[in-house]
Amino acid sequence: MQNKTSMSNISNGLGIISLVIPTVILILILILNWFFKITPFQRLEGFAVMVTPFICPIAIVLAIVSRIVSFNKFWKISIVFNVILIPLPFLFW
Repeated sequence: MQNKTSMSNISNGLGIISLVIPTVILILILILNWFFKITPFQRLEGFAVMVTPFICPIAIVLAIVSRIVSFNKFWKISIVFNVILIPLPFLFW
């Protein structure tokens, strides 16, 4: 029973990490800084949009690993969220 609980915790952790990677790095930090000019460092204006096709596949792989380890709800949410974010730069183009 202990092994199943620890595998479930690992799976939940991977699912949460796969959600946090694109959310925190791309949306909260870079895109909000670009819109609201929170910091004076504005050289990387388009970096947040252009880095999504490279970061989101990493999060998708983590979500798939989370699904393989144990079935949970975080991997589904992460897959949907990251698949929506991947074509983001091409929509802005």
